[in-house]
Amino acid sequence: MRRVSALIAIAIAAIFAMSFSTSAEEPTFEAPELELKFNLKEENDGLSPQNKLPGEPEATRTVIAQSDNYIVVEAGRETVAVGSWTSEPVEFDISISITSFDIWWESMESSSNDDCYWTIEINHNDQSVSEDESDCTHGGGEVAKGNHGLSTTIDLLAGDTFGIDLSLTSWEDVKVYYDNLTYDSGLNVRATHLLFFGSTWSGTNVNLEFAEAWKTNWDTNLDGDFIMLMGEEGYMADNSLAVVSSGNEYELKGNNSTVINVVSTIIEWKEVTGNGITLMMDYTTFDHMASNNTNGTAKTAIVTVTLVKAQGILGDDGGILGLPGFEVMFAIPAIAFVARRFKN
Repeated sequence: MRRVSALIAIAIAAIFAMSFSTSAEEPTFEAPELELKFNLKEENDGLSPQNKLPGEPEATRTVIAQSDNYIVVEAGRETVAVGSWTSEPVEFDISISITSFDIWWESMESSSNDDCYWTIEINHNDQSVSEDESDCTHGGGEVAKGNHGLSTTIDLLAGDTFGIDLSLTSWEDVKVYYDNLTYDSGLNVRATHLLFFGSTWSGTNVNLEFAEAWKTNWDTNLDGDFIMLMGEEGYMADNSLAVVSSGNEYELKGNNSTVINVVSTIIEWKEVTGNGITLMMDYTTFDHMASNNTNGTAKTAIVTVTLVKAQGILGDDGGILGLPGFEVMFAIPAIAFVARRFKN
């Protein structure tokens, strides 16, 4: 009996020692480079990775063309401001690459408005850093997306913003569509905007901890199935049982050696009963069966996290040496993810 008690005491002491050693280390995180759409938002003329839920209506904006009209000759067109959209202040230092701009639009007067062009000005803290002109890419006979290549890099410090001033030069009036899942007008931005601090799968609970350069509403993203727990044999965890909360505070070193405090977000799924759990994460809808798609057209999640379930020291029923209530997480590695990286 004394030998068994001694073994239990040694095991518990070892665990406390491991916990102490772990807490003394610097926090580690993974930061994959991802490309994210910053949507033109109707509310407050914002620029945000947040998207609406499926079925929510788009916003529209009518751009009235301006020109010098004479009886026979149209002498010239004027450039007309379409709008300005600005991001929220960034949470931590980050370098971003703006790779392209998408805009959905249609002509309100004809189907051959194919000589118009957009002026796309990118701003850093309300100061212009680039200006590009790009033709409208389609005639405007029906609503369609125009894609415009950009190449602008900005080093943002915590608290900085970036934005877009958009103008149009056209003979005809144009209607712009934006701010919903279908009409995803906005900037495509490549950056390490997600910091992953870890994930655990213990019993029937799964936790994911991360921080974002621009915070989004993960209750909304859960409602839209923009983030999902998938398992073997078609298992899907119930997002209505997931809880979003503020996590831990981390100190990050900024680009100018300043210390930046960042509070993480934790999503916890309860009553997870599937096997072989994989977490799929995005900011919009994706095809969770994309791995079975053979023609390459399905949109996959931007991040896929493979989870490993915690095991007790003496088996998968939890407990230390048969004692209930002690489940050790040392079997869980740091978060492992397969991120969709974008090639040059």
